[in-house]
Amino acid sequence: MSMIRDITTPEEYQAILERLTDDIGKIVGPNLTDVDEIIMDRGQPLALRLSDLRVTYPYLLKNNEFDRIDQHMQSGVAGGWRKDGRIGIPGTLHRLSREVNTAGITTKLTVRVGRALIGVAEPLRPVIVRAVQENSGIAIVGPPAVGKTTLLRDIARIMAERLAQGLVIIDTSNEIAGDSDIPHRIIGKARVVAVGNPLHQGEKFARVIGNMGPQALLSDEIGYRDDIPIIRQNAPRGVSITATLHGKNMVRVVNSENLWPLLGVIGRQKVEPSVFAQAIEVIGRGRYRVHEDFDASIEAILAGKNAEKGVSEIAA
Repeated sequence: MSMIRDITTPEEYQAILERLTDDIGKIVGPNLTDVDEIIMDRGQPLALRLSDLRVTYPYLLKNNEFDRIDQHMQSGVAGGWRKDGRIGIPGTLHRLSREVNTAGITTKLTVRVGRALIGVAEPLRPVIVRAVQENSGIAIVGPPAVGKTTLLRDIARIMAERLAQGLVIIDTSNEIAGDSDIPHRIIGKARVVAVGNPLHQGEKFARVIGNMGPQALLSDEIGYRDDIPIIRQNAPRGVSITATLHGKNMVRVVNSENLWPLLGVIGRQKVEPSVFAQAIEVIGRGRYRVHEDFDASIEAILAGKNAEKGVSEIAA
């Protein structure tokens, strides 16, 4: 059983409370270290998500209080809300997001509590070390809210032990290394490039590969912007990539046509190696299905069969 340590500081948790009102802070504060999300909708009751449990409080968010929180959320963040409706809190791993109505007024706020957890990826260390040694990539697949980003962050830590500055993290939402010019200490000596506008993710990939000479890239949420052609084009140049892919499970990922260029698939036929040599399917918190031969798994799924060759399950 792996030992997981939370190195999130009290100051990082306090940074969330400073962006809430005192009344909400009194509700959230005592359990903040266990909270995954704080859910605030204008005129609706406050709600929290703790792992798979959702708790609704009889506390209505009135307009004036909601507007104050909206302003507090943007404290210390140059430019305020980004075009994708997200910002972070400098010096932390927390992610703040909003949704607006047709008039551009904020109606929903979500705080995703980002924790610096060391040890999450330790059960997968042999898979990670193999990727580094063979200069190959890892695809990470799984549904929302199972800890893919937390896992990816700890994978970055382990990779950086060997690659140091040779590992470059392309951080689209500033969730891997935090929303600051100085990366969070959890990712070690890896270099970090912030994307800012998600529409420029592909451009960032191209610039990093062309200008920074990375040995390996690591990124969250690839495959639904303009990044796919650039990643596919640069795969033969020897720069490996480890990243999360959108898809509830491996079958859905393999059957997603927009991802086929990354998987080496044309017209449901496997025609070339995938960008990723291995894959980790997150089937629950601390539960993983490892595909040591990702290409074999892809071929099996395309043929309507179960992926079995080189597939094993690991539990933390």
